[in-house]
Order: sequence, then C-alpha cells, then structure tokens
Amino acid sequence: MTVERPAGYVDVEAVRADGRAPAGAPTLVRLLALLPGHWPCTEAVGPDWIRLRIVLGPYAGESAVREAVRTALTDPALRGWRLAGTAPGG
Repeated sequence: MTVERPAGYVDVEAVRADGRAPAGAPTLVRLLALLPGHWPCTEAVGPDWIRLRIVLGPYAGESAVREAVRTALTDPALRGWRLAGTAPGG
C-alpha cells in the first residue's frame, strides 16, 4: 500500500513599498488574477502586506511559484508592491 504524503507548500509575502499604492485587499484580488488559477492556495492580507500559501505539486515547484509571483508584481496594476525581503525595484 502506498501512503500519500501531503503536498508541500511555499509561503510568499508581498509588501506595499509605496504608500500611494492600493491597499492589500484589492491588490490581493489583482495578484490572484495574474497567477495560474489551478494553484491551490490560501491567503492572508493586511493593509500593507499579502501572504500566499501556495501548495506545491507537479504543476510548479517552489522556484516556479516565487518567479510567477515576482513576475506578477511587475504588472502596472500592482505598482508599489514588491516581494518581502527584496529591495525596492527588485
């Protein structure tokens, strides 16, 4: 008998780097719209931060998930937001 292990996950956090940028809740909706819809995830949001917990699987590993979020954050609708732990503009 094969025992299936639960899939791993990755937490990705974005922070508002520009106070003129929209707050967390509307930004979360925009961010999710730019990510693959088949990625299972949960989210937490505050006025200046967004945290996505994305389940890893055969569709994407940790580096692919982080790259997709980083790329999505370059969309003009998300201007003023960046990945936590990165320099502004990075």
